[in-house]
Amino acid sequence: MSDIRIFSSNKILKHLDRVLPWLKGENVYPITFEIDLTNRCNNRCPGCIGGRTNAEDLKDPFLILDQLAKAKVKAVTFTGGGEPLLYPKVLESVKYAKKLGLDVGFITNGLALTKSACEVILDNCVWIRISLDASNPEEYLLTHGMGGTTFKKVEENIALLTQTKKEKKSSCTIGVGYLTNKRLMKGMLPATEFCKKVEVDYIQFRPFHWDMTPIDEQLKKCQKLETKEFLVLYSKHKYDSMKETDLGRNYKVCYGHQFASVLCANGDMTVCCHTRGDKKFVLGNIYKNTIEEIWNSDQRKKAIAYIDLEKCIPFCRCDTFNQVLWNLKQPTEHENFL
Repeated sequence: MSDIRIFSSNKILKHLDRVLPWLKGENVYPITFEIDLTNRCNNRCPGCIGGRTNAEDLKDPFLILDQLAKAKVKAVTFTGGGEPLLYPKVLESVKYAKKLGLDVGFITNGLALTKSACEVILDNCVWIRISLDASNPEEYLLTHGMGGTTFKKVEENIALLTQTKKEKKSSCTIGVGYLTNKRLMKGMLPATEFCKKVEVDYIQFRPFHWDMTPIDEQLKKCQKLETKEFLVLYSKHKYDSMKETDLGRNYKVCYGHQFASVLCANGDMTVCCHTRGDKKFVLGNIYKNTIEEIWNSDQRKKAIAYIDLEKCIPFCRCDTFNQVLWNLKQPTEHENFL
């Protein structure tokens, strides 16, 4: 396992069965799909961008998963929105997705993890990531809006997850997410120490949206704890780009929406994870049309037309592989000479 293998932007080139038809103008289906099972959450994150408007649960996830499998979507991530572990049929949904042959990922704040949930996730998911974003109760209050007992419970649940992985000899990758900003710099090292102690596979540092705080000094300390079994990952492209005076993109069109899509808990399909809750980016609603109908609809074309890269957040979900796709789309001279 390595940083390059997990988060490489070139992974898009592993899917030439989608990319090559797309280059020829075909409207190919996504490779990966994010599913918000619910808008309900057991955290109160001050900077939440989940697009939660009210308490809603996705209806009949099994029918939706059937449609995704029919469209030859390759992977689904159960995420939010809200906290997926609060959804009544979450574990059944995870097992059903795996049964259909889909690769399954899972993103959670970890608070509602139980032994049985750990077992199902480890048996059926390729990876799970817990959003920790703190190293102590005070920081957790800043990032997740919850008190000290909650932070301790999440730490205990992360340890429970890694212990259960050992017991089951699971190959599921366990990661911990840590969003960085000026107030959380001191917490990077102790969070890394905790993650190594409980034997997660990696900790990943990413910047809060619009936050340009450099992390070089703290990151070097954290990287000293790396081993073959424990990785300290960071969004290199994002942090390196922060050092530049011009944060503009080196591509002029978003192509990423073609290969990764999002289904919200209210049934809306949206352009990307950053457009949750914005009606102009809604591709269609799964309660009114099938995924196939939505993907080929005029409404989807209208939603895509609203994409304005100057208004998109820097270092968005699609940013890295957008660069690859943009380069593939550009005409080149002497292309047979490598």
